[in-house]
Amino acid sequence: MLDRMSLLFRFETIASAGSVRRAAEVLNVTQPALSRSLSQLESFYGQRLLERHARGVRPTAFGERLLKTISRLARDWEIAEAELAGDSSGLEGRLRLHAGPLWSSVVLPSVIAKLHLTFPNLTIEMHPSSGDAFQALLEGRVDVSFGGLYAPERNNPQVEARAFSKIQDRLMARATHPIHQCRAHDYDAVHKYPWIIYAADPIYEAETLHAVMERTGALPQVRVRSGSLLAIFRLLQEGDYLCILPDAAAAGIPGRPIVQTPIELGRRNSDTGALYRKAIAFYPPLQTLLDLCEAYFEPAVPD
Repeated sequence: MLDRMSLLFRFETIASAGSVRRAAEVLNVTQPALSRSLSQLESFYGQRLLERHARGVRPTAFGERLLKTISRLARDWEIAEAELAGDSSGLEGRLRLHAGPLWSSVVLPSVIAKLHLTFPNLTIEMHPSSGDAFQALLEGRVDVSFGGLYAPERNNPQVEARAFSKIQDRLMARATHPIHQCRAHDYDAVHKYPWIIYAADPIYEAETLHAVMERTGALPQVRVRSGSLLAIFRLLQEGDYLCILPDAAAAGIPGRPIVQTPIELGRRNSDTGALYRKAIAFYPPLQTLLDLCEAYFEPAVPD
C-alpha cells in the first residue's frame, strides 16, 4: 500500500508539472524511473492515466478521477501525521473550512478564537462557500463545510453530518424600530419602510419578494441589495430598514441589537451544521471545533 501511495504521488507531480521531464526535476529522480512508476500504476488500474498533447501531457478522464482521490488521500494522510506528531495541544497542522455567510460572519469568528485556546499553533483557512463546496470536501480540498444540511449531501457514505440548530427565516429590524409596535398580522405595515435584500443567496431575494407579495399584493420598497451580511447588520442598526434573514444571523452582533419583528413573513426552516469526511472525524481540532459550535447554539440557561 505504501509503495502504491508513492506511485500515486509521483503521478500527481507529473500531472501538475505537465511533463515527465519537469516532474523528474521536481522529484529529483530520472525520467526512466518516473516513466516506470507511471507504467506500474497504469498496469495496476488497467487504464491510461495520461495523454500527450502539443506542450506535454495531461490526465485522461480516468486520470482526473484518480487525481481527486489522491488529493483526498494526501489530506487525510497529512491530518493523521499531524495528530501522531505529539501532544495534541501542540498541533501545528491546519484546518480548512468552507462556510456560508452566516457561519463565516457570525458563528466561526467566535468559536475559532476559543479553538485557539486549546490549539494555539493550529492554522485555520476559511474559504467562502461556493458551488463546488461539497465536491471540495469529498476531494480533501477542505476539511469541514458549515451551512445548511440537505439530504443528498448528508446522506453521502463518505461524510458525516452534525446538526447544531434549526434556522428559520424571519423579518428582522433593529430593536427600536417602529414596526415592533405593530400587530402580528399587520402586513400592510411593511410597506411603510425601506427594505434590504440579502443578495449573496438568491433564495433570499425570492423569499422577500414572494412573501411580501403573497401577504399584501404589492412588492416591497427595496432600497438596498447587498451580498455583505456585515453591511446589512450595520444598515439595520442605523436605519428603519427591514430584511428577511435567518433568525440566528444577528445573535452576538455588537452594538444595537437586531431582533425578530412581530410580523411573520419568513417561511424557510432547515437544519444548519457541519459536514466533514468520516476519514478525519478523529482529528482532535475538528472534534473540538464541532463541540464549540454545538455550545454556541445551545440555549442560554437563565441564572
